[in-house]
Amino acid sequence: MPNLKNSLQKPLQKKSEHQIQNEILAEFGARKDMRIWRQNTGAIVIDNRMVKFGVPGQADITGLLIPSGRRIEIEVKDAKGRQREAQKKFQAMIEKSGGIYILARSVDDVYKKLKDFIA
Repeated sequence: MPNLKNSLQKPLQKKSEHQIQNEILAEFGARKDMRIWRQNTGAIVIDNRMVKFGVPGQADITGLLIPSGRRIEIEVKDAKGRQREAQKKFQAMIEKSGGIYILARSVDDVYKKLKDFIA
C-alpha cells in the first residue's frame, strides 16, 4: 500500500509556459467572438541563408475580437517568468494602438482581462 502521507507532502507540479499556452488556445480558440492563434518567432537556415521570422518581443498568442477587429496579444509566462525589454516595448506599442495586451499566467488571467470585451 502506498504511503499516503508522503504522497500528500510532494509539491504540486508547476505548469510550464507551453502547458499554459495550450490551455489558453483550447479555452478560447473555438469561440465565435474571437480568433486567436500561436505566433512563432525565430530563425532558420535555408540554403545557407539565415531567415528570421516574427517581430522582436511579439506575444506568444495573437488574434482579433469579432466583429470589432480589435487586436489581442497574449504573452504567456509561468509563475516565475518575467517580460523581456523587447516584450515590454511590444506591449506599449499594442496598447498605444488600441489593442489589448494580456500578460497571462493562466486561463483565468485571460478571462479577467477580456471580461469587458466578450460575452
